[in-house]
Amino acid sequence: MSSTGSSRGNPSMGDIVRSVAVLGALVLALWGFGQLFTKTPDSNVKPIDYVSTVRSARPAAEFALLAPATLPKGWVATSAQFTPTTWHLGVVTDDEEYVGLEQRTGDAKQLVATYAKDSTAAGEVTIDGETWNLREGPDGEVTFVRTESGLTTLVTGEAPRAEVEAYVASLSAS
Repeated sequence: MSSTGSSRGNPSMGDIVRSVAVLGALVLALWGFGQLFTKTPDSNVKPIDYVSTVRSARPAAEFALLAPATLPKGWVATSAQFTPTTWHLGVVTDDEEYVGLEQRTGDAKQLVATYAKDSTAAGEVTIDGETWNLREGPDGEVTFVRTESGLTTLVTGEAPRAEVEAYVASLSAS
């Protein structure tokens, strides 16, 4: 056997480095090509017209149905459901954090158990002259709960407390 034979069975370190560099450049080129022709959707949120739902629901509601007159810029209503004794409005903030409004005749315990599970009482806060019970969830969620004349209103959200509190302040029955 000659000492000048092929090194195919035993590549040198230089051969390995060159092969890895060529493969890396090929992968990088394919990734760059894919980025040119791939469009990431801005958002997968499907907006709804909650204002028309509010207009048709208020006359049929057995309670003072609350809703914001307008949503903050970038916020989108994603769900609205009404029965004569319940109201739900779900919105997504401009940071894609969920905020939900629930109104239901009856006790607050059921709403809290359903929509603010594992939250703990964190005192009372006054928003626009109304007293709300504040609850804090394990993942930073905040919940505001108020019961008046047999109607419980609950607003819960993943958004920062100040944003959820401003949303609560924007709620109106007219």
